[in-house]
Amino acid sequence: MHNEPSGHIQDLFRDARQYEAAEDHYNAVKLYKRIVKDAPDWAAPFLRLGHIYKYRQEWKPALYYNKRAIALQVENRQAWWDVGIAATALKKRKLARRVWSKFGYSKRNDRWQPASVQLSFGGQLEVMWVQRIGPCLGHIRSIPQPASGRRYGDQVLIDNILCGHHNSGAYRLPIYQELGLLKGSHYRSFSCLLIDPADRDIQLLQKLCYDRKMGFEVWGNAAEAFSFRPRGGQPEYYAFNLKDERELLVSIAALREEDALQALSDWEVISLKAFAEFRAHQVC
Repeated sequence: MHNEPSGHIQDLFRDARQYEAAEDHYNAVKLYKRIVKDAPDWAAPFLRLGHIYKYRQEWKPALYYNKRAIALQVENRQAWWDVGIAATALKKRKLARRVWSKFGYSKRNDRWQPASVQLSFGGQLEVMWVQRIGPCLGHIRSIPQPASGRRYGDQVLIDNILCGHHNSGAYRLPIYQELGLLKGSHYRSFSCLLIDPADRDIQLLQKLCYDRKMGFEVWGNAAEAFSFRPRGGQPEYYAFNLKDERELLVSIAALREEDALQALSDWEVISLKAFAEFRAHQVC
């Protein structure tokens, strides 16, 4: 159904869109809710309410309004996808499976390509690598900054709307918005300075960590990220090349402090290099 509302209702909708563009979600939601009462057969305001509640991570209203939108506009793929995200967040597994099956996904479909997620906190932006395990789920495989509130191994919800690409010498991954923590990890974050490391020394420590099922990250790269927006395209995020740094800040994700220290001790013996200023971090 695609019923067109009156001119007055469309004026209210334009006002609501302006509030939404200005990030005044209180007044936007207030107007959209007024519109759906006066024009219950018009899908557009239901879609906007579903969109707002999704990014506010308020999953019950996000599910409700996207389902109402689908009832009026059954071919709307984004609304279906957002129902799948909300159902996953609310652990409505039967509904989530039904939605994902419409997109051709099943429980046996486990060949998901890695991606990156974008997380905003305290006026900062961090891009993290995730190993996807489903249409809207993934485990964080970077070691996030402690202020982000995220840990290595956290299971997070992932949006499906592309918002850029994450580049390094080894990969170019799509970036999606992170939509909240679904299941927390028990990994802890530790950091230290590697003294005068060569590339092979960094690769060695990474391998020692990975062999022990621990995370490893050059935090210098994470902290020094910048973005470049191609004309007419999505933003591209790159990491600076930190070769020839006399002291390089790195992080290890481990279940226990002694596991991280053992990996560093083994690294010292093999590389004949040293580390300093080891510390544990509290995730905010």
